[in-house]
Amino acid sequence: MSGKTLLPASGYARRSTDMQERSIPDQKAHVERWAAEHGYRVLRWYVDDAISGTSTKGRDAFERMIRDAENGRDFEAVLCYDISRFSRGGTNETGYYLHRLNLAGVKTVFTAEGIPEGDEGELLQGVKSWQARQFSVKLARDVIRGQLSSLKQRRCAQGGRAPYGYDRRYLAADGTVLRTIRYLPDGRKREFDAQGRHVRFIAREERPGKTKSDVVRLVPGDPEHVEIVREMFERCIEGYGYWSIASDLNKRGVPGPKGNPWSETMVKMILRNPVYRGALVWNRKTVGKISGFDGEGRLRPKNGRMTKANDRKDWIVIEDAHDPLVDGKTFERAQRVMEGRRTKGGLARPTNRYLLSGLMRCVKCGHTYWGCTSTHHYTRKKTRFYKDGGYQTHGRAVCLHTMIDADALDAWVLRRLRVVILGDAATVEQAVAAFVRAAASGRDDGEDRARAEKELAAVNKRVKATVGLLGNAELGGMAELEQALVELQRQRKELEERLAGTEAPAKPAPSEAELRSWAREKLEELGAAVAGRMPPMELRRVVNCYVERIEVDPVAKKGALYLPADALACLEADAIRRVNNASQKN
Repeated sequence: MSGKTLLPASGYARRSTDMQERSIPDQKAHVERWAAEHGYRVLRWYVDDAISGTSTKGRDAFERMIRDAENGRDFEAVLCYDISRFSRGGTNETGYYLHRLNLAGVKTVFTAEGIPEGDEGELLQGVKSWQARQFSVKLARDVIRGQLSSLKQRRCAQGGRAPYGYDRRYLAADGTVLRTIRYLPDGRKREFDAQGRHVRFIAREERPGKTKSDVVRLVPGDPEHVEIVREMFERCIEGYGYWSIASDLNKRGVPGPKGNPWSETMVKMILRNPVYRGALVWNRKTVGKISGFDGEGRLRPKNGRMTKANDRKDWIVIEDAHDPLVDGKTFERAQRVMEGRRTKGGLARPTNRYLLSGLMRCVKCGHTYWGCTSTHHYTRKKTRFYKDGGYQTHGRAVCLHTMIDADALDAWVLRRLRVVILGDAATVEQAVAAFVRAAASGRDDGEDRARAEKELAAVNKRVKATVGLLGNAELGGMAELEQALVELQRQRKELEERLAGTEAPAKPAPSEAELRSWAREKLEELGAAVAGRMPPMELRRVVNCYVERIEVDPVAKKGALYLPADALACLEADAIRRVNNASQKN
């Protein structure tokens, strides 16, 4: 062939996985040999290494080859080992790209196929394209079946990066520990031997590898990461949201799983993942290019190429597969808090950024007021406001544009709370003395029916308030609140029996010293709230306990603060409950 002009060509090679070590060199060698025998000269190679051929998405070299062919090409043909290396996308996709090359004047040759010219070759090419696609479909089905079997029968963790806080431990079929792999924030992996001694660092692009007989278990990893995970769940139960948790971690300089800053999504993924209660969870998302499956393991074709989140009913969950980082009770409490936060609006926020969000409501449109921040154009000073949610969402067609200074309103509400609790007393000590007298006056065995009815009304209100707190995303599930409700129900039963003429056995009343100590603590707590010395979470708890709602009239430019009708009785019931609980524990 040396006397003939060689036609310029480009070569295309692809392998699906990096386990096919000699696939690319073998393809190139075969194509180069064929080109020399048939009058072609390979100018350059386009290579996609370790990339599936079921779609052109992500095949950068393939897409670049098509663009080069259509824009000022310097080659007359594309030489490829066989049609499965070119594409496994089926007859439609394969035919589309062959047609684009043909329109650009570029011939496509599959050197190992021997496809003839003409109609016969076109038919044979379509059949081979279909066969290449069906090979991928069958392979995907077999892979899914094998993964399900490994997950369910051997309780083996599937491939990929270990969840934050865990390492991947490789075990032999007989349970012998082979090694442990820890994923590092910079992408590298650290390998430990069976005794936990450092062996080596594995490069980002290198895979640890495993044999089919190996079983992979998740085990607690870096102790610092384990503590971060546990702290996240604790903060979530306390009422802190995703943003607050992520912001605090970033402020402290704690790196994320891949060394980048924490985000709301990253925190949410950890708090929602059952892996942290010791369960293996698979099929939360369909990532396969061809097939997915449901919760029973039945295959179903995947529509579209994008990763798709699956319904919870389609998750494959294997309980007690490895050591948990948080116990099941803690995990479930965190899930309840997160679910409850959806319906609480501003009341679910853990900070005092918008102290009264969720408590303020417009009498004109019925919407709640939102917390917002305004920045002065020149001074860049930030001012906090409460803005009408109806106007913010729908404009003037629904309500007026009303903004209330948040700092001023927060301070006023806290001062009013303290005034109501103090009553006519000039000092805290006078208020404490009045409270103790009021509480002690209820100790007479000969109290009349009116007194019993008043006590019952106060207890009923307290029951209602406690039930409301149990539904609060910040406080729901607290053992103290649940115990409080049980005690209040007991008190209510005693009072109802007393009114019905069936006197319940008398209980020892708290001493005057105990009442005085608790009352002083409560009033000092309110004083700390007014003075701004209370932590944000505690401040919100105080406000939500004693403020029922705030109604704002945007037309009259007036508002009304609604507090419990019998705040002192509520305090008294709470004091008696706490003292009794303390004596029972002792």
